[in-house]
Amino acid sequence: MAPDKDDSSTVRLRSIYVSTAASVDDGDAESQQRGGLNGIERAAAPQDNGHYDDTKENPSDEEGDPDEPIPEPLQLPESTHTLFFTQPVGSIPFLFALGIAAISVTSLAMALFNNLEDNEIPANVTVPVRIAQYLAIFIALLMEEEIPTGIHLLRIIPRQSFKARFPRKSYNRFVGSALLRIVLGYLFLVNVGLILAQATGVLDIFYDVLALQFISELDDIGFSLAKIDVLGRRLKRACTARLFQCEFEKSKFRRSKKASIFLKSLYFMNLAGFLAGMIVISVRQENGYYQCNEISVDFGDAVWEDALVGDTERVLVFSTFNGVYAKNGTQAGRPIYVEMRKVDRKPFDREFVIPAEIKYDDGLGAWIFMHPDIRKSEKEELLRSEDTAEYDLLNVGSQWRIWISRIATTTLTYTCNECNENSDCNLNGVCTDEGECVCDAGGKTQYMGTHCEVKLKNDCGTIVDELYNATFTTLMVQDEETGVETIFEEYNRPVYSHVEGLPNKTEGDIDWLVYTGRRWIYVGFNPVRDYNATIEDVIAATWNYHTFWSPGFSFDSPSLQFLSDPTTGDIPTGVDWYAIGERGTQFGPFGALYPLQKDGQVGRGLFRCAGPRYESPANSTFTRMLLSPEQ
Repeated sequence: MAPDKDDSSTVRLRSIYVSTAASVDDGDAESQQRGGLNGIERAAAPQDNGHYDDTKENPSDEEGDPDEPIPEPLQLPESTHTLFFTQPVGSIPFLFALGIAAISVTSLAMALFNNLEDNEIPANVTVPVRIAQYLAIFIALLMEEEIPTGIHLLRIIPRQSFKARFPRKSYNRFVGSALLRIVLGYLFLVNVGLILAQATGVLDIFYDVLALQFISELDDIGFSLAKIDVLGRRLKRACTARLFQCEFEKSKFRRSKKASIFLKSLYFMNLAGFLAGMIVISVRQENGYYQCNEISVDFGDAVWEDALVGDTERVLVFSTFNGVYAKNGTQAGRPIYVEMRKVDRKPFDREFVIPAEIKYDDGLGAWIFMHPDIRKSEKEELLRSEDTAEYDLLNVGSQWRIWISRIATTTLTYTCNECNENSDCNLNGVCTDEGECVCDAGGKTQYMGTHCEVKLKNDCGTIVDELYNATFTTLMVQDEETGVETIFEEYNRPVYSHVEGLPNKTEGDIDWLVYTGRRWIYVGFNPVRDYNATIEDVIAATWNYHTFWSPGFSFDSPSLQFLSDPTTGDIPTGVDWYAIGERGTQFGPFGALYPLQKDGQVGRGLFRCAGPRYESPANSTFTRMLLSPEQ
């Protein structure tokens, strides 16, 4: 009878195992914790002198390929996300899981909003940062486990298998828990993508990625603490329930083959998406896509009295190089900004003016301002920024070293001329889709400048001085592309032409009030009589006007008679003027200056507004010839 007894005990052992593996719920889990495992152990106790037949139960005794992988059954993840479908709604474990999920989602969402708010991709990055960006992609995808875990659970545990193990649990809540994992995973990846796109430092990349990963692992950390009874008895019981030991054998996934391939390949799709996005950003950075194409620069009030121009010493007023600089090529991965014309922000005709440049000097490790015809000994830089590896000039500090026969410091200001919204046009114009401000020209006020920052009231279209009672008015010029008439300007300020009041004036004389980047000047000469210039030469010189390079306009020119105090005002009113007298070493760089204000009063100003612009100013025929578009 002994063999019969052995056979019956073997059958009973297998029956108990199948029963406990097939259906587990909350009540079963508690009863099994109290006595189920002991019952299994008693049933599996040795029979017949301590021996039982286990030859068919031991897989190691089966013959087969030793390199063949052993199937690994799936168990429920030890995570607070699992408590969403294993615990009743409203229970303490369920609310604990809800709190952990809320913290994770909120933290990742706040990080996302912060990254989107910054939304500034650097102009370029160094090679170490570039390498770190691509390494971080692989690190982030290896660290991110929520997406593959959520997808794996949905693939391996269909509704039938879930209901067979947990007949009283909600499969919909199980699906919701898995989808929550996927959402958290993509929140993590999107944040990582934004961090990498905006990164400028190697350590910043790894610190930020690790911080995001910590947030993503709060569910695992919370579960571990609950499991060791740190957070209370109820949470410990929920996190050590028997159902976490339940195993799901891999079953056939009864869905379309295309869907199965998509789910399995989603991980690699994430990798491909990351790499594609990072490659696009890298190529754009190398091509200068994120660099400002046009900037406005102000060099301040610095003056170099004995600047070496060729073999001649001249007075260099750095503000005469104020204005627009446009990107033209790159050097050391950074843009080269070239000076543009003062009248219309287009390239100079190099037969008249060789433009200055702002570029990066890799040998100096700094940005420099230079002009090929103005030098100090063997060095080409006239101004030099702080030592920096910055790729974007707009992020470089404003304190630059300047050469004025000695090394001094000056403050540079530079702004990008591209707009994103109407407020970038000072609400005085409209920002176009091309990123250019179109300034308001109607009504009682007209606006000009790269950001519509210069205001010209109609009542100041004509101005009068109190010395000669001479009248000056603004000029109009026809745009060669649109044919629209606009105010003739230099250095983003209107040019005023003499109408009447000055003595001894003849046809062909040019008597203008012109801005030079920091000061207003009066220029009066006859180009044909004084310079033997043809009308074509005068037209070309007018459109290629530059205070430093144009004869009769520069501050060391004998023909310059009057100038104003330094000002950033919009028109010549409200600023004191001076007559230029003797020149020499006794006097300043502009010579002896004699106030033109009544009784020499300081702050009185010389000009006042006198009404709208004159429609037919004196010498209008010659003036219109000068201001006609270039052929």
